[in-house]
Amino acid sequence: MPTAPELTTRTTGLTADVTRVKLRGYLLALLLASPGLILLLLHLVQAGALGLAVTHGAVMLSGVALTVLVWRDQHRLNLAERVFAGLLLLSGLNFLLGYALHPGEVLGHDLLGSVLLFIVAGLLLVLPPLWSLPLSVALLVTYRLEVQLLSGLPPGTRSLSQWVNLGMFALLGVGVVMRQTLGQVVERAHLLTFLATHDPLTGLLNRRGFEDLAQPGRPLLVLDADHFKAINDTHGHAIGDDVLRHLARTVESQLPPGTLLARWGGEEFVLLAPGDLTGGVLLAERIRAAVGATPLAGLPVTVCLGVTFWADGESFRDAFSRADQAMYLAKRGGKNCVRTHPDEAPGGPD
Repeated sequence: MPTAPELTTRTTGLTADVTRVKLRGYLLALLLASPGLILLLLHLVQAGALGLAVTHGAVMLSGVALTVLVWRDQHRLNLAERVFAGLLLLSGLNFLLGYALHPGEVLGHDLLGSVLLFIVAGLLLVLPPLWSLPLSVALLVTYRLEVQLLSGLPPGTRSLSQWVNLGMFALLGVGVVMRQTLGQVVERAHLLTFLATHDPLTGLLNRRGFEDLAQPGRPLLVLDADHFKAINDTHGHAIGDDVLRHLARTVESQLPPGTLLARWGGEEFVLLAPGDLTGGVLLAERIRAAVGATPLAGLPVTVCLGVTFWADGESFRDAFSRADQAMYLAKRGGKNCVRTHPDEAPGGPD
């Protein structure tokens, strides 16, 4: 699993998208459920069940308050979901207890079943199936046993509503599990796409990711770290990996907006920058100077860069070959320098 900043950014963006979708869904559910919730609150007050009314009203107000808090700071969503689930569970237990103490006086068994289904729906929405399904089953089993023992109705008259409630619960449960599964599939698909197009060591684009995005009409730069084999042989491959990660971050810090940067393999990197050949050479010099002035993982490191212009209508392979040849000219010229291909000169095509 890559640990580079790009993966963190991608995961954070995906989480933010999921949070926004959840918030919209919660708002819609809150609006549609409000009439029934308010009518239930009035019924409890008129029936003199003040304890149930207070608990029910507190859950309603907490739902509104938590939604406002999360809307202002979406990082609070996970905590808000757990708090709301706890309040829903407390409300469900309170209604079951109220029915047990006064069977049918405040809530008939049908209304109690509807209220519990509403609470179960809330639990299924805000908690993952691992938690919400067992809690929901426990509430509904308790409800069924209570009605069977306390309602005083013949079994035939109470079985229809309870089987209907059970069917509704089953549909809710299946829907939530499917939603959770599809969400995980989408998230993994995003992650697999990222892993397929990015280098796991540096978090930069890999060769496939670079070629998918690269377009001609821009300067192409090939960068290679000097004496990198000696770093691995002297300090070990773990330090060599650290050097490559620091090198990637140092190069990134010098790039203008719109630049593509990829790790091509080993200690070689490829850049596609905006501008003309002269701008590409200036960028290469800036990168070379920044790397030379910055110890990477505590070690002095220099780089060579080859620069070319990838013209419209030219294949990427030909342009890359030219930049690669220019980079090897820099290697043979003493390292820690920038070269263009002999067939090109700064100030070439725009």
